[in-house]
Amino acid sequence: MVLRFFAALIVLVFIPGWALAQEHVATAKTPQGSVTVVRDGETSPVEAGARLFKGDVIRTGSDSSVGIMFLDGTRLGVGAGTECRIDHYIFDPLEDRYAFDVYMKRGSAVYSSGKIGMLKPNAIKIRTPRATVGVRGTRFLINVE
Repeated sequence: MVLRFFAALIVLVFIPGWALAQEHVATAKTPQGSVTVVRDGETSPVEAGARLFKGDVIRTGSDSSVGIMFLDGTRLGVGAGTECRIDHYIFDPLEDRYAFDVYMKRGSAVYSSGKIGMLKPNAIKIRTPRATVGVRGTRFLINVE
């Protein structure tokens, strides 16, 4: 009986954290052409409505694009021949915790800020192989060659 109690307690303690870690941070909108996501070493095609998670690598083909809508309303329009990774994302207004960190290895994207950009603009970073962009505006284009 005591063993069952502790087993149930362990499940109750660890499952909510695991579920939180598995929550999506964005949704794919209007993928055109060849758009894939690499998650945990597995590559799969991206379809409209696909959920995206921290750590996901998004790749677009040479004539492809995808819109990404983050939970706070931030939009990232990913252009052809792009590879980017969602490194860190937090949108927790109740705890006043915000982070938006995307790594752009190559390609182009149009960024349009959502609530994180309004509430805590210094929490937004877009990194490239040569520079880190701290966002202070509401919309811009980035191109990485």
